[in-house]
Amino acid sequence: MESAQIMVVPFHGQGHVFPCVELCKRLAARGVSVTIIADPSIALSLKQTAKEAHKSLGLTIGVIELEEDEKEDFEESGPPFMDHLSKPMEDILQGLPSLPLCIIGDVMVPWVNSVCNNLAIPRVSFMTSGACSMAFEYAMWKHSAQMEEANVPFAVPGFPESMTVSPSDARHGPPNGPPPDGGERGAPPGHRGRGPPGHRGGGPPGHRGRGRGHRPPPPPPPPGGHGSDRQPPWMDGFKECTGGLVNTCRELEGPFLEYVIKETQKPAWAVGPLLPSSFWEESPGFVTHDSSVRKSRKSNIDEEQCMQWLDAQAPGSVLYVSFGSEVGPSDLEWTELALGLESAGKSFILVLQAGEEEEEEEDVLPEGFEGRVEGRGLVVRGWAPQLLILSHPATGGFLTHCGWNSTVESLGRGVAMLAWPIRGDQHYNAKLLVRELQVAAMIEVDAESGVVKSDSVAKGVKILMESEDGVKMREKAKAVKASLKSSLASSLKELDAFIDHILHMPKQ
Repeated sequence: MESAQIMVVPFHGQGHVFPCVELCKRLAARGVSVTIIADPSIALSLKQTAKEAHKSLGLTIGVIELEEDEKEDFEESGPPFMDHLSKPMEDILQGLPSLPLCIIGDVMVPWVNSVCNNLAIPRVSFMTSGACSMAFEYAMWKHSAQMEEANVPFAVPGFPESMTVSPSDARHGPPNGPPPDGGERGAPPGHRGRGPPGHRGGGPPGHRGRGRGHRPPPPPPPPGGHGSDRQPPWMDGFKECTGGLVNTCRELEGPFLEYVIKETQKPAWAVGPLLPSSFWEESPGFVTHDSSVRKSRKSNIDEEQCMQWLDAQAPGSVLYVSFGSEVGPSDLEWTELALGLESAGKSFILVLQAGEEEEEEEDVLPEGFEGRVEGRGLVVRGWAPQLLILSHPATGGFLTHCGWNSTVESLGRGVAMLAWPIRGDQHYNAKLLVRELQVAAMIEVDAESGVVKSDSVAKGVKILMESEDGVKMREKAKAVKASLKSSLASSLKELDAFIDHILHMPKQ
């Protein structure tokens, strides 16, 4: 195994970096020589992570920083941008004693294709999201004409019966593109939502660039235009790759993974969920401390304060509310959300994250809100210890945007959810949670305005936290938790199968 040398190229978004790091740890633990090639926006933090992995786990993960030309303008994401990154990477590879067996590239870094083609290195696509979203995107592209003609839910061959593709699925737009008319889903027409409070774009929220030449570049535009008739954004890279690694397990998304394999005629390995090994540890009173596996960021509370607050709450009584680091409700909906939480009467933790260039989170909460909910509501401004919160026995539910990392973290801790998807794959993840797994309720959107109103928030909270349906969701969530924990062995077998595939692959 010592001869197996693999390079990994992540995308710079937080939701992509975390699973990439866990993948590299698992490869290194199996004797693979792993090196991450990273743009400067994430290289420093990755070097620190690699150092910590060596110190605590004895794992060796290399990190090479791509040098960037300060004169380049990253506002464009077309061919000039791709050429700009591919050339320094080629130079790095050509300067090595030998080329790697393969390059694992996030599907959001398609410029890796040209490097692999030029140097005859096999490329492996890495999907940090799940197989359900991949399958839905492919099915809507393949069957778009049939769906438009029928205008009724469409049963996709190979999908579970509960997971029909409806006309509304096609209206959610491309996973990485803007909503129609430049607005944000869940916002009034013409309104431009900002995602998390204070978010201004220009890279993943929380990133502090080191000058113009180090600002993270934007993702490439989705190929084929917008709408259900466009090609899935991951397809270009998948067509040219040797195979794919998917951040899921067969116990969770087996039918969807098999659908993708059958339709693309490419091998794919379910190597997830890619969560820290400490995440699965369990003992009475044990909680996962985020600081042990992730670098903490600026916040108005620390882990200890959060722990003390949760310790004072009754078991299963707290609703955790977080939309992650990249998307969120519109300004109007933040107000509606707060009012809904207030009227629901349940204890909650509400997270507001600042954007990249903001020192503090903008106050989008109603005047006097925090005073009125004092004692039962904890407002976190900045980074929140999500793994700790989800693993604490006081947490009884999670109002989430259904990003894949948050989804699997919640499932892994057996926490039922209230789904509030904002864009792209989040809608398909929510559908998986609500229809197939039955571990979540879907929040209602006002049909006329497209806005989630306060009464819908309160209703959803009560369904999740108080109703008989909510009890059933929590029971099913506990069952999924057990299934995910037992899936670790099968996911490691899939990783071994991938390594064996690469080792015995004919030379290009």
